Amino acid sequence: MKLCKQRQSKNSVLILTSLAVLASPLVLPLQQAFAETLTTVVNFNGTNGANPNAGVFAGKDGNLYGTTSAGGSQSKGTAFKLTGSTFSTLTTLVNFTGSNGTNPIARLFQASDDNLYGATSTGGTNNFGTLFQLQKTTFTNLTTLLNFNGTNGANPAGRLISGGNGSLVGITSAGGVNNKGTVFKIPLTGGVPTVLVNFNGTNGATPLARLQLASDGNYYGTASAGGATNKGVAFKLTPAGAITPYSFSGANGQSPQAGLIESDKFIYGTTSLGGASNKGAIFKVPLGGGTPVLVASFNGTNGANPTAALTKGSDGNFYGTTSTGGANNKGAIYRLTGGTITLLFSFNGTNGATPESTLIQLASGAFYGTTSIGGASGQGTVFKFTP
Repeated sequence: MKLCKQRQSKNSVLILTSLAVLASPLVLPLQQAFAETLTTVVNFNGTNGANPNAGVFAGKDGNLYGTTSAGGSQSKGTAFKLTGSTFSTLTTLVNFTGSNGTNPIARLFQASDDNLYGATSTGGTNNFGTLFQLQKTTFTNLTTLLNFNGTNGANPAGRLISGGNGSLVGITSAGGVNNKGTVFKIPLTGGVPTVLVNFNGTNGATPLARLQLASDGNYYGTASAGGATNKGVAFKLTPAGAITPYSFSGANGQSPQAGLIESDKFIYGTTSLGGASNKGAIFKVPLGGGTPVLVASFNGTNGANPTAALTKGSDGNFYGTTSTGGANNKGAIYRLTGGTITLLFSFNGTNGATPESTLIQLASGAFYGTTSIGGASGQGTVFKFTP
C-alpha cells in the first residue's frame, strides 16, 4: 500500500512539474514554431520588374509565372518565371515595350494548348491595351493577338479564362458601346473578338476582375461600379450573352474588384468597400443568381480594402489578402472560417506592402502571392506564407 501511494505521489509531482513547465515561457519557442511564417521569395528592384499587381500561378511544368506592371528594360512591365526548390530564381521572359503592350495587371493563364495568355491594360497600336500569347515551352516568344480599339473594349484588367472550343473569355474595364467596359470572347489564335456584353451602367460598369465559370454552366462576375445604387454589381452571364445584375447596397458590400469563387452551391467574393465599417466585405450569391448576402466585414484590424479573390485552402477554409489594414495598415493575410475573419499576418513594408493579388496554394500547403510595393527596394515582392 505504501509503495503504491509513493508511486502515486511521485506521479503527481511529475504531472504537476510537467504542467508547470508547459506553462512556463521556456516552451514558447515550441509554440511559436507552429505559428504562421512569411518568407520573401523575390524582391523586385526595377531591373527585374516592379509593382506586381497580379499574383503568380503554378504552370504545368511546376514553375511559377507572373507579371509586373512596371519595371524591366523599358520600365513598362515584364513577364517572369520563378524556378528552383524555393522559386527564388527569377528569369525575365518578356520586357514589354509599349508597342507589344504596357502595364500588365492581370494574372497569366495557361490554356489547353499549354501556351500562356495574358493582357496589358495599356499600350499596343491604340494604347488601349492588348491580348498576347507567350509560346510554349520557353514562353519567351510573344505574339500580339489583339490590339483593343475602344469599340471592342479598352484597358483589360482581369485574367483570361477558357471559353471552351479553343477560345478565351475576358473583360475590359472600359470601351465598348457605352465606354463602361465589355465581356468578350476570342479564339486562342486571335482575330476579331465577339463582344458578349456592353456594360451600360444599369447592368454594371468598370469590371476589373476575371469571370468564374460555375458548375451550372453560367459565368459569374462583378463590376466595380454601376447598378441600382452605383455601388457595383455581381452578375450572372449565360453563354449566349444574357446578363442579370445584382446590385450592392453598401451594407452588403461596395465596389467589388476581385474575381469570384464557387463553393458549396454559392459564389463567394470580396468588395473593396462597404460592409459594417465601410472597409470592405466578403459576400456570397446563390448558384443561379441572387442579391449578394453579407458574410463578413473588414474593420481595419483584421484587414481592409481587399482587391483579391478568396482562395479555398486544403483545410476547407478561405484565405485572402487585403491591400490595407492589419497592424501596420500596409495590408494583411486573413482566414475566413464560417462568418469569422481572422488576421493571420500583417505586412510591415520591409516584407512587402499593399498585396492586391489572389493567393495560390501549392501541394506543400504553402500559399504564394505578391505585394505591389515594399520589400528591399520598395518595388514589390513575391512571398511564401505558411499558415
